[in-house]
Amino acid sequence: MPDKSARSSGRTLRSEWGTFVWCFAVASVLWVFTALNEPYTSSLTVNAKYTNYPKEKVFLKPLPEEFKVVTTAKGWDLMSNYFRRKAESITIDLNDYAKSDVLITRTLQDKFEQLMPQRITVGEVFPESISLIKDVKGTKKVPVRLVQDISYKDQFGLGGEILYTPDSIIVSGPASIVKTIDHVDTEPDILKNLDKVTNNVVKLKDPEPKNLIYSPDKIAVNVPVYQLAEKKITIPIQAINKSVHDTLKLIPGSISIIYQAPVNKFPQIDSTQFQAIVDGSQIDTSNREPLKIQLITQPKYTYNIRLIPDYVNFIIRK
Repeated sequence: MPDKSARSSGRTLRSEWGTFVWCFAVASVLWVFTALNEPYTSSLTVNAKYTNYPKEKVFLKPLPEEFKVVTTAKGWDLMSNYFRRKAESITIDLNDYAKSDVLITRTLQDKFEQLMPQRITVGEVFPESISLIKDVKGTKKVPVRLVQDISYKDQFGLGGEILYTPDSIIVSGPASIVKTIDHVDTEPDILKNLDKVTNNVVKLKDPEPKNLIYSPDKIAVNVPVYQLAEKKITIPIQAINKSVHDTLKLIPGSISIIYQAPVNKFPQIDSTQFQAIVDGSQIDTSNREPLKIQLITQPKYTYNIRLIPDYVNFIIRK
């Protein structure tokens, strides 16, 4: 038969634990109520909208797209405002400051206060001032510089020039800034393990400063990638910088070249486009060391070139 004292002890323990949880919950609620009744300082972001931009001029510095507003209120009010507010914004009519070179954002305090409940106090606003210095509008056509990181699958390679259009764009903005720009970079175009002709659209880097405008702001890129084929040719070795009084005989007098080329370029490549030399000024008549063969010309779009042999012996006849 179960021990009555054990059952009684268990009920007492559960009762004490329930009382503790209830007291803890009540204390937590009271603490939250007390805490939220205290004043706090917080900040929020307010978007900026502008109307009536000047027609013939532009601002030398970009106008801020948003403001950081410091607010003070009781915790209840700040929390209530946080949950109720949407994407808030103020509208600034630039005609009101047409004759000013600076706008002190403190003067906009009434606009910010209109966004807040009455129990929230608006304090500092950042930025504290906005430059309204204007410059004449300038435009300029500048080249685009393509920034790329490309790799190819094994046995594939570039089979022509990388083309991008347009290769230049129009930059517009403050004339004093536009005149200093000589090119515009693209965002990095990262293409890995290519095995076919690839077309891509690449954005230009964001303007700096932001009040510059690029037209267009992206380019189309074509990367001609083709499979590689291999070929072996034989060409004569030429000697340069040799003594005019001596006859230099190279052994062997020709070398084999093994190379790879894209299949679209393969028919256009022949042995006359390669030139191999040895430098007679490097001849050591004492030790008779073989001469290093140098490939000084080769056609574009040839890859993985091997020379057989790499060195040649020589005989000098006086």
